[in-house]
This record gives sequence, C-alpha cells and structure tokens, in this order.
Amino acid sequence: MKRWDAEHDGEIYRDIQAQASPALSLYALESYAIIVDNVIQNELLRNLVLSHADIARRLEETNRRLAESEMLLQEAQQIAHIGRWDIDHVHDTRTWSASYLEILRLDPTVLPSRELFESFIVPEDLPLVHQGYVRLMTQRIPWDSQVRLRLRDGEIIWVHIRLQTEFDESGKPLRSYGTMQDITQIKRAEEELERYNKHLKEMVADKVKEISESQMATIFALVKLAESRDDETGAHIERTASYCRLLAEKARQLPQYRDVIDDEYVSTIHRASPLHDIGKVGISDLILLKPGKLTPEEFAIMKTHVEIGYQTLMTIDKRFQNNAFVQMGLDITRYHHEKWDGSGYLFELKGEAIPLSARIMALADVYDALRSKRVYKPAFTHEQALEIIHEGSGKHFDPTLVKLFSASSYEFADLFERMT
Repeated sequence: MKRWDAEHDGEIYRDIQAQASPALSLYALESYAIIVDNVIQNELLRNLVLSHADIARRLEETNRRLAESEMLLQEAQQIAHIGRWDIDHVHDTRTWSASYLEILRLDPTVLPSRELFESFIVPEDLPLVHQGYVRLMTQRIPWDSQVRLRLRDGEIIWVHIRLQTEFDESGKPLRSYGTMQDITQIKRAEEELERYNKHLKEMVADKVKEISESQMATIFALVKLAESRDDETGAHIERTASYCRLLAEKARQLPQYRDVIDDEYVSTIHRASPLHDIGKVGISDLILLKPGKLTPEEFAIMKTHVEIGYQTLMTIDKRFQNNAFVQMGLDITRYHHEKWDGSGYLFELKGEAIPLSARIMALADVYDALRSKRVYKPAFTHEQALEIIHEGSGKHFDPTLVKLFSASSYEFADLFERMT
C-alpha cells in the first residue's frame, strides 16, 4: 500500500484548487481529506499489527524460557532431593511436587494432606513442626527447621523443611508454600565428622594429659630437690598444693568469687602452687638452713628468693605466653609473702591488690610451715597453728580466707595427717 506523502499530495491539492471552481474545489478537498484519513488509519493499523506481533513474539519467547527454567528447577530439585508443596487457602487446595512424593516414597496418585505428612514425622519432632504451623499462619517471615521422618519401611531420614505464607492486606492467609529437602546424607556426614572430632579431642586430651603429667612430674622433682634442703619430710609441696585446692574450692562458693574461681582455676592453683619457693635454689645453705634467727642482712637475702623464682618463670613465660599455669605460678611465686596490711615483701602490696592465688598460697604456706618441724623450730599442733592464723586475720591474711579456713580447719588438719 502506498504511504501518504504529505509534500507530494499537497502539491496536487494546490493544483486542483487553482484550476477548479469553488464547488469542485470543495469536493476535491473532501475527497483529499478522506484519502489522507484512510492512509493515516492504515498506517496506524499497520504499526499496531506489527507491535502486536512483536509483543506476541516476545511473550512466546518469555514463556519458552520460563518453561525451560521451570524444567531446570525441577531437575535441580530432583538432584538435590528437594520437594515443593503449595497450599491455596482461598480455594482450599494442596499440591505436592513429584520430588516431594519421591522423598516420602509415595505413589503420585496419593492425595496430599497435613495428616498424611504428620504421620511420617518422628513423634519427638512433632511439637517443633506444630510450632512451625503456628508461625506459618501468623507471621510473614519464613520459618525453617530440621526434623526426622520415619518412612513406611521403618527407615528414618532427616529433612530440612521451609515454610512461608502470603497474606492479603487484612492479614488473611492467601497461600502457603515451601520446600522439603532430604538431608539424610548430610546429617550422616555431620554425625560421622562429629564422632571423628570427639575421638580426636579425646586423643588430644589424653596426649595433653600425658604431657602435662610428665611436665608436672619433672616440676615436682625439681621443686622437691629445692625443698629437701630445708624440709625433712619432703612432703611440703604436696600438702600446700592440696591446701590451696581445698581453700580455692571453699572460696568458689562465695558470691564475690563465683566469676573468678572455676574448675580450671582450682586445677591450675593445685598444679602451680608447688612453684612458690622455687627461687630458694638461689639461696645459700648458710642462710636457708641457719638454725637461729636471721640477721637483717641475711633476711634481705632470703627475701630475694621470690624474685629469683619469678625471673626463672619469666623465661618460661616468654616462650609460652598467656599460659594459665605459668601466669598463676608467676603470681604465687612473687607475691605469696605479701601481707593483707601491706607489711609483706617485696612490694608491700595491700589487700586485694595482692593476687587471689597468692593470698590463698600465703595462708596454706604458713599453716604447713607452722605444723612442720624445721631446723630453726619444732612442729606446732593444729590448734596452735589455727590460733596464730586467727591472730593474723586482717594483718597477715585475707580475713575472708581465714573465715573459710576456720570453718573447715578439720579438713586441713586431716590433709596434714594423711600426707605427712
């Protein structure tokens, strides 16, 4: 069809107008207008048809791609063992995908229902699914969980279920949908990995225990060697370690220490307390074993054993930084001769400025020293030692620890008798 050429047809119109009568000119004008109108309408119709054809082609292409995507999605879900379900609350219809039925090992002709699905759920997991139903019908956010299903042949499988609901503006549910994925193989792999990790942890724990016991045996041997110079029985370090553990367990029951003392703390103070006098290896026997009272000069030398021990442990700390055992050993070694009223040595720390482990060690060390025979003194009775420690409450010793010691002093006396 010839398209309208406004410039060419306009010239024809002007020629006709110049040559014709007024009546003929009017007729020609009307005829020309009809021609122009038809041409424009045909042009518009042609464009409309072309546009419609283009839209139809694009729609067909989109539908084709959508179908391909749907097919790929179904294939992916089958490979991943994912089943889909859908509930239309408006029309009260429920659908399960082929993959969903395959997970449950049901025939495709089976009619979906909530009761049927619940019949597969292991009873212990049913309350969890019911919670999901409540959230499904009241909340707009998705809910998911992992539950166990018992199939008709008795096999138990794990599935991951996901639920979501669409609501209208008034909050009425329109559609619920979600997925169910068979994750049995994943769970089995996780359980196997968990068993392996547990076994590995046990192996590591046994090895650590073996190494720790070996280290402790070495430390005890070295410390005993130092202690044997001024301790006739050689049992001082074992007894003080037991006193420290007992006193720490008693202090653990107090509100102010519940966040400080735990199982690890109790274990660590029991293992670290033998280090308290390791610095005595650097003190001369002339001073260490002197039967009489030390001179001020001799006592000044004796006091350096805490710093000698501290510096010895610092060489270990540089290699094993942030080790709880070494850190507590450092505190006990350096500060167990500090006193509650600030009259101790070497730094004249006062009150709670003294580390708790050192305050515990101070009481345990003095109790055992009082009960033990030394070259410079006889052994005291339990009652005599208890009286001296009472007198030192608030002066030499932490008064709270003295109260704990007094309340269970018979346990300390029993430990001394059994370990001497």
